Amino acid sequence: MKCEYKISGVLASLTITSTVFEFRKHNRIVDAVLLSPAAVRAKRTGFFLMTSVISGRTPAVMRAYKVAQREYAR
Repeated sequence: MKCEYKISGVLASLTITSTVFEFRKHNRIVDAVLLSPAAVRAKRTGFFLMTSVISGRTPAVMRAYKVAQREYAR
């Protein structure tokens, strides 16, 4: 599983990429990020190589990144 955080001024994006073998952990991380109080949007694509792009304002995506890191460590 790979998490990539990109900042482009006011907006930022978090890309979470994983294989089909890690789909439960991937879905758990994305759901935890979306349930956090941060105002972010998510777009999920792929089947064998799952990719989720979470985007929004920089502080909200940074909080989402921290939530994703905590969930990944579980």
